[in-house]
Order: sequence, then C-alpha cells, then structure tokens
Amino acid sequence: MRRILLGLVLLILYGSLYPWRFVRWPEGAVLAWPRAFDPGDVLVNVLLYLPLGACAWWAFPVRRRIRFLVPVALALLLSTSVELLQAFVPTRSSSACDILANVIGAAIGMLLVAFLPLRPSPELFLLACWTAHLLFFGSSRWPAECVGWLIVASAAVPQRSFRWRGPLAVACYLVLLLRGLAPFKLVSAAAPFHWIPFEGFLAANWEQMIPVLVAKLFWYGAAVWVLWRVRLSWVVAGAAAAAFLAAIEVAQRHIPPHVSEITDPLMALLLAAAFAALPMLMVVAGVIRSDGRILICQRKRGSRHALKWEFPGGKVEDDETPTRALARELREELGIRAQTGRELARYEYQYPSRAPILLIFYDVTEFAGEPENRIFERMLWEEPSRLAAYDFLEADVRFLRQLSQAPLGSNA
Repeated sequence: MRRILLGLVLLILYGSLYPWRFVRWPEGAVLAWPRAFDPGDVLVNVLLYLPLGACAWWAFPVRRRIRFLVPVALALLLSTSVELLQAFVPTRSSSACDILANVIGAAIGMLLVAFLPLRPSPELFLLACWTAHLLFFGSSRWPAECVGWLIVASAAVPQRSFRWRGPLAVACYLVLLLRGLAPFKLVSAAAPFHWIPFEGFLAANWEQMIPVLVAKLFWYGAAVWVLWRVRLSWVVAGAAAAAFLAAIEVAQRHIPPHVSEITDPLMALLLAAAFAALPMLMVVAGVIRSDGRILICQRKRGSRHALKWEFPGGKVEDDETPTRALARELREELGIRAQTGRELARYEYQYPSRAPILLIFYDVTEFAGEPENRIFERMLWEEPSRLAAYDFLEADVRFLRQLSQAPLGSNA
C-alpha cells in the first residue's frame, strides 16, 4: 500500500508543478488567502487529496490515535510544500485556501475508510469511481451506462457473476471503442500525437476535466479488471488494455475533435500497477496435533464454501502479526489458548473472481483447554494419512499434498 501512496504523492507533485518552469524569485503573494471562494476550485482540491487520505490510513496501521494523525499530517506537509513551490511557477498561485481544502479532503478519505468496513481492492476502486460519476457528473450515453452498471454489479458480487466474465470483458472493450472512435468521421490529415503525460488535463480547466478524469479512471480500471477476471495476470491485463487504448489513440489522429496522446495507455498501465500493488489478504491456519492426530473442521451449512473441510484459523487484521492472528482465531473459534509453533507452509492462492490470498500454515503442538465447536458444522481428530479422503477447501489442497510428502514431525 505504501508504494501506491508514494505513486499518489508523485502524481500530485507532477500535476501541481506543471508546466515545471520555475523563476528565481516568487511572483505574487506566497500562501495568500483569496478574497472570494471559488466552490469549484475548492471541490477539486478536496477530491484531489481524498484518495491520499484513504491510502495513508491503509499504509500505516499504527496505534489508532496516531493513525488518525498520519494522513492529516502527510496532507498538510505535502500541500504546504506544493503551495510554496507553486510561488515559483509563473502560471500557478500560492494559496492557503488550497492547503485547507487538501487537508479536509485527506481527512474525509481517511474517515471513510476508517469507519466503514472497506478493504483496498480493485472492486472498491471501481465502485468509488462509479459512485462519484453518479453523484457529481450525471449519466452518459445509454449503452455505456448499461455496461457500467453491469460492471459495478459484477464488482459488488464477483462470486455470483463469474460465469459472465467473458461477455462482460467484450462489452467493456466495445464501450471503449464507442467512447474512443465516436463520432466515427475520419479525416485524411493526421493530427499530432502528444507525448507529455496528462498534458490535456493539466492545461485545461480542472472543473471541466474532473468528470472526464473520473470517467476514464472507471473505464480504464474496468478494462484492466475484466481481463484479470478471465485469469490474466495484472501485468498482462495492464499491457493488453494499454495496447488497445494506444491503438484507439493512433486512430484518433484522424477523428476530430479527439486529441491523440499517451495519457490513456499510461493510465491503464498505472492502474494495473496499482491493482497489483494492493496489499494481499493474509489467512493463517493452525495444524493442531494431539496423540498423533490432527484437528480438522467443517464449515457451516449455508456459509461460503459450505461443508468444506479446513484447518482452523482466519484472516490477519491490519494491526496483527500472523502468529497473533492465529492465536486470536483459535481462541475465538475453539476456546483454546494455543502456542504457535514453526511455520509449515506459505503460498498464494486465488479463488475465481476474487483477490489473491496469502496462506500461512503453522504447527500447533501446545495449547491450553479442550477444543470446543463454536462456529463449525463438525470437528474431527483424524489421522494424517486419512486427510486426503475429506473434501477440503481448494486453497488447502496444495498443503495436504505437502503433508503427504513430508509428514509432520519429519525433518524433510
């Protein structure tokens, strides 16, 4: 998450100091307070720092009181530095009002993710962009609007829409063609290609460009996400989306009033890199042994992966180490106080249409109390040689094979 935060900081610096021409002495007042407020400019500055506050909250899972200060302090430091530097850029103004708006935006972003059960994910990104699109900028052409709603519904309940991943990807790319090639009137003379990233956004009125930027963030993020859902890696999905958008940009040289530039393919690559850098959910499991047998548990009927067998454990929270998380989970699920032993296995696994998870298995040979069934359908103490006969979670199958090749207690 800190890599994404660093990327946001660099993008803010890149855009705030455009066109990167500096003078030796400040021109005009430094950190001036405007005589009249421009609501549009204030909204732009709030929205600009909103994702910074959310990412800073996720990136620094320290003690809760200090955690609330980190995003605000980072926004204050970054915004103040930018405004001071803008005093040396002739086309920019140094404003104390912008600092206040930036800090407020970061605080709003922090509070949203702090008090809502939100985890950083590509699906959350798409839902946030679509929500901003509806709240602030209204609807678009009806074919794109329909496909957009389908993408949002698929992101909200990915496990239920996995079978439609292929048609959804096709529909998404058809919308990109519609958006990129309309009005489909070609001219013979080719317009120049612009190689400076985000030049069109930075040279235009931000109040007019914000709706365009939000729409592009949604559609280009969706273009990468739908390819990832058909089991492509983030690298391949980002490269494919960028190549498709680059082809559209080349065609736009002959389709006025479009402007052909490097920005759109670059946005697809940056979004793919950001999705790939999102923190992976860690899941810990304990292999509890007693008298040569291992405790296995069956999931409740009606739950996700109903009646599948697993080793007890659960998710690692933001402020936990894996061993502490396992001790907490075993206490909550089985009512025992366990002492975590050596790590037995660690690998990544990805269920269809869901983010990858990092699975960590620990040996548990010492515990206080008698395991009791608090949340499972059934619990069994079973011989290691018989575990393969049970219908385990798909993510645990690899570990079961490892157990059969090197049984617990061996030195292999």
